[in-house]
Amino acid sequence: MATHTHTMHTAYARTFCMLVALCLLLPVSLARADQYRLDTPTSQPLGKHLLLLQESSGPLGINQVRHLSRDGAFSPSNADVPSMGIGTRPVWATLTLDNPGTVALPRRLMIGTSWIDRLDLYLVHNGRLVLHQTAGDSSALFMRPTPGMGYVFGHDFSPGRTELFIRADTPDPLLLPLRIMTPDQATRHALRQHYGYGVVYGFLLALVAYNAMLYLGLRQRSHRDYSIYLGLFILMNLAYTGHGYVWLWPEWQGLQRYVILVLMVAFACSGLRFASDFLELPRYAPRRAQQLRSICLAICTLMAITIAFGLQREAALLSFSFTLLFTTGMVLLGWESARHKHAASCYFLAAACSGMLGAFATTLTVWGWIPYSEAAFHAAELGVLTEATLLALAVAYQVRLHEKARLKAEELARIDPLTGLLNRRAFMEQAEGLWNTARRHQRQLALIILDLDHFKAINDAHGHSTGDAALRAAASLVSNACRRGDIAARWGGEEFILLLPETTLADAQAMAERLRAEFASRPLGNMADPVWLRASFGVAARDAHYTLEDLINEADTWLYRAKQNGRDQVCSLDTVFTSPSAG
Repeated sequence: MATHTHTMHTAYARTFCMLVALCLLLPVSLARADQYRLDTPTSQPLGKHLLLLQESSGPLGINQVRHLSRDGAFSPSNADVPSMGIGTRPVWATLTLDNPGTVALPRRLMIGTSWIDRLDLYLVHNGRLVLHQTAGDSSALFMRPTPGMGYVFGHDFSPGRTELFIRADTPDPLLLPLRIMTPDQATRHALRQHYGYGVVYGFLLALVAYNAMLYLGLRQRSHRDYSIYLGLFILMNLAYTGHGYVWLWPEWQGLQRYVILVLMVAFACSGLRFASDFLELPRYAPRRAQQLRSICLAICTLMAITIAFGLQREAALLSFSFTLLFTTGMVLLGWESARHKHAASCYFLAAACSGMLGAFATTLTVWGWIPYSEAAFHAAELGVLTEATLLALAVAYQVRLHEKARLKAEELARIDPLTGLLNRRAFMEQAEGLWNTARRHQRQLALIILDLDHFKAINDAHGHSTGDAALRAAASLVSNACRRGDIAARWGGEEFILLLPETTLADAQAMAERLRAEFASRPLGNMADPVWLRASFGVAARDAHYTLEDLINEADTWLYRAKQNGRDQVCSLDTVFTSPSAG
C-alpha cells in the first residue's frame, strides 16, 4: 500500500513539473512558432505576427540574430504597427513566411516609413541567405522609398518556409509597418494612395492659389500668411510621405535627414503668424503677439543649433514637442478670441480644434504614445483638410466684414454727418454724370443753391445746438422737396445745393419758392420762444453753360444777388421773386 501511494505521489510530482516546464517554455515556443501563410495575403499590417529584438550594445549581424531567434531572445509584438518612439536603439523584427504550395509566390513587402535612416531586409530559405537589400535615406546608394507606401521589396518566395529579418535604425520616430501583398494588391493599394494624396494636394493647392490671388488683389496679409501656412503643410506632407525625397531632392541626403523636422517647425511658426494676423493680436493683444514671435524665434534658433551640431534625436524631440504645443496654442488663441467676440473667431476655433485633433493623433501615433492605426496616422491630413475648409470660410467671412466696413467708411466719407445729405465731394461725383448726360442729349437741367439767412445770429443767440438743429431741419426740408433722380447735398456751412434733371428754369424757380415758403412757415423750438428760419435762393439752368462749374457759379451769383436784395427770396436770370417778409 505504502509503495503504491509513493508511486502515485511520484507520478503527480512528475506531471506537475512537466506542466510547469511547459508553461515556462510556452512563450519561447510561441515566439518561435509564429508564422504567416503567403497563400492567404492581406493588405492589413502584420505587426502582431512579428517578433522584436532591440540591440542593447553594438550592431548585430544576421548570423547572430538568427542564433538569438532560435534561442527565443525575441519578444512578440502586441501592435499592428510596432512603434518605438524617438531616438530608440536599432530594432530587429523577424517573421517566418510559409509557402505551402509547390510553385514560387511573387509578393511585395511594404516596410517602414520614408524617414528611416537605414532599413536592412534579410530573407533566409532552407538555412541559406537568399536576399539582402538595404534601403533608407541616409545614403544615395540605398533603395529609395515609394511615395506614400514606405519601402517596397519584391521577391518570389520558393515553396516552404522563409525567415524574414528586418533591421530598422533611425534617431527619428521609429515605426515599423509591414504589409505583404500580391502584385495586384500592391498596385491597387498604390492607386488608392496616389488618388488619396492627389485629392489632398489638389484641394490644398487650390486654396493656396485662391488665397494668393486674393492677396495680390486685396493686399491683406491674412491671405498671404494663409497661403504660406498651407504651402508649408503640403511641403511637410510631401517630405514625410517620401514624395519630396523621390521627386524634389533625390540627391540631397543631408537635406532629407532634417527636412521633415525643419518643415514641422516652419509649419507651426507660419500657423502662429497667420493666427496672430488673422485674430489681429498686434492690435488687440500686442503683448501676446510679441510672445508668439519670441517663441517662434527661440524654437528656430534651437533647431538651427541642433542641426549645426548634428543632434538629430534632439531635433526630432524639439520639432514634435513644438508641434503639440502649436496645435494646443492655436486652440487657446481661438478660445481667447471667441471670448472677446472677435469677428470670425468661432470659425477659427472650430478649425483650430480640427487641426489640433488631427495633429495630436498623428504626432502621438508616430511618437509611439498611442497604438498605430491608418486613421490615426493620416489624421493630420484629414484634420488639415477640415481646418483648411473652416479657415477658408473664416477668411471669406472676414473679407466680407472688411468689405462692409470699407463700403461703410466710403459711405460715411460721402455723407455729411450732421445732416445726412451728401457732402460736396459726393455731390460733384454724382452730379458730373447727370451733367454729361444732359449736355450730350441736350436735356433740361437746373440747379438751386440756398443759404440760411442770419445763421450766425441764430448760433450766437441760441447756441450751437440750436444752430445744428436748424441745419438738420433745413436738410430735412431740402430732402423732402427732392424728386426721384434729384441730387441734394450740403454745400458747406449753412449752404445747400440741389441738382434737378429734366427741369426748366421756371420749374426750378417754382420749386425754390415752395421751399422758401416752407422755411418761413416752420419755426424751431417751442412756441414761447420760436426760432424762425429764412433762406435765400439762387437758381440757374444749363442753357449754354459748358461745364458744371459754370452752372454752379451762375447759381451762386444769383444767391449773392438775393442776399443783396434783402434775403428770404429767390433770384435767377429771368425773374426775382421776393416774399412779403423780405428784408
